[in-house]
Amino acid sequence: LRTLRVAVITGAGRAFSTGVDLRSLAAGEMTLPHFVAWEEAMIAIERMPIPFIAAINGHCLGGGLQLALVCDYRLASADAVIGLPAVKECLIPSMALYRLPRLIGAARARQMILTGEPISAGRAADYGLIDQMVPAAEFPHALDECVERFLALPPTAVAVSKSLLARAFDLPFDAFRREMEAGFRDCLDS
Repeated sequence: LRTLRVAVITGAGRAFSTGVDLRSLAAGEMTLPHFVAWEEAMIAIERMPIPFIAAINGHCLGGGLQLALVCDYRLASADAVIGLPAVKECLIPSMALYRLPRLIGAARARQMILTGEPISAGRAADYGLIDQMVPAAEFPHALDECVERFLALPPTAVAVSKSLLARAFDLPFDAFRREMEAGFRDCLDS
């Protein structure tokens, strides 16, 4: 992991990810332990000290959006479709219930989650859900540029910043400041 500086998560083919396998779900093969394990993987991504880029190359639905939400940067093709259809599948969208309102605000998250209706990449960008949207033809080049931008950054500063950003809404000011000072020391020592 020490040599890994940035990770890119993208889909093969026309979709980033459309989430849970509905056939397996209908057959009763997807049980609570599967969903708990999925969330453990999401938490692991959030806690890794490297930036994760969600390269959203198409449909980003359900678990796909949950995956994109734990990434640090979301690049989307202009033809991407974004959504959380869990309510339509008799489910809830896991910890997207926690993450999405923090990212785009409660009203917009409520609309997406309670209706289960997808939105365009353009609307997702307007909401602040997508960091960068590019035409489909420019997507590979934009992804390369994005990776290069992250690779040009000092890894310790990125790791400390990512760690502190994850706690910004949870720690009291003075406790956060103490952790920030410790992180600053790590940066100076690097």
